[in-house]
Amino acid sequence: MALHGFTGGGGDFAPLAEIFPEYPWLAPDLPGHAPELSAPGAPSDDCGLEASLKYLDAFIGKAATETKVLLGYSLGGRLALRYALARPGRITGLALIGTSPGIQDDAERMARREEDEILAKKILAKGVTAFLDEWQKHPLIATQARLSAALRAAMRDRRLRLRKEGLAASLRQFGQGSLESAWSKLGELRVPVLLCAGVEDEKYTAIAHAMQARCSQAEVFIVPNAGHMAHLENRDAFAARLRAFLKKIK
Repeated sequence: MALHGFTGGGGDFAPLAEIFPEYPWLAPDLPGHAPELSAPGAPSDDCGLEASLKYLDAFIGKAATETKVLLGYSLGGRLALRYALARPGRITGLALIGTSPGIQDDAERMARREEDEILAKKILAKGVTAFLDEWQKHPLIATQARLSAALRAAMRDRRLRLRKEGLAASLRQFGQGSLESAWSKLGELRVPVLLCAGVEDEKYTAIAHAMQARCSQAEVFIVPNAGHMAHLENRDAFAARLRAFLKKIK
């Protein structure tokens, strides 16, 4: 099951799913990222950790295969990691892209929470379109310019349908400032772990290596010619390593 990043959606993984026909893919929209709350099966705006874990329970429980791997990108990686820690034995593998276990320093985490609150208020005040125009200028997002024009257009179209209330709730309840650090729990992971980051994403490359030092079953893959959205910026290189990882999981 693949979990998308902030402002994303399950459809973002379509370019990956199409080259993995041998595996059944589940890629749900995460809490706070429902274009319409009334749509069948749509997630709610309850983005808290417990609600998010319970939301995934339903999908994991319905998976038809014994091999259940969580693939998470950025925000989705935060959730995938915490699911693996909170639900030991429910999954058989974990692949994380551009993911951090959290902010360890209390003061730094509080500062990030305040930053996220400011951003949430800005989304509510200015709306999704204005927010996305500004968000795309963030250095972490800039490398996505290497994606194809068609893919970027499809992703933007999905993002424009998101609701400002949902995005604000995601920031307030599941942002880096809202979650307790999971660094001290990494040693509890008992499944194979693949830690990925784009080579141009220096922050998350360093985090991946630091996480590996605390995870006995973790391996690191630094994706060449890629930034934060490494799995799409260099899809083929990432897919080759992911396929090798999946083949090792029983």
